[in-house]
Amino acid sequence: MLLKPISVLALFLTLTHAVAIANPFTALDTSDLEKRDCNHGSCKCDPSYSPGLYCGYCMAVKSCKSGSCLNSVYQCGSGGKCCSYGFRTSCKNSDGPGC
Repeated sequence: MLLKPISVLALFLTLTHAVAIANPFTALDTSDLEKRDCNHGSCKCDPSYSPGLYCGYCMAVKSCKSGSCLNSVYQCGSGGKCCSYGFRTSCKNSDGPGC
């Protein structure tokens, strides 16, 4: 009778081991997304802010005061470096990164 519980235990351990190894998170396929070039242009960031992404309406982006630039996303770097990546829907909806 001991043989039956051992075989059940072996099956259980095999299945739980297989489940633990399987990765439920597959890599995202980004091959259909267009890459955006950094446009240094005339954007400027406030060097007192941490590097990161900010919408044009954030105080970190010094060069944008009004107009369509408020709806754009910018990447601020150390020392006030700035890249503009253009329009972003979340910035238009006042729900973007930064601030």
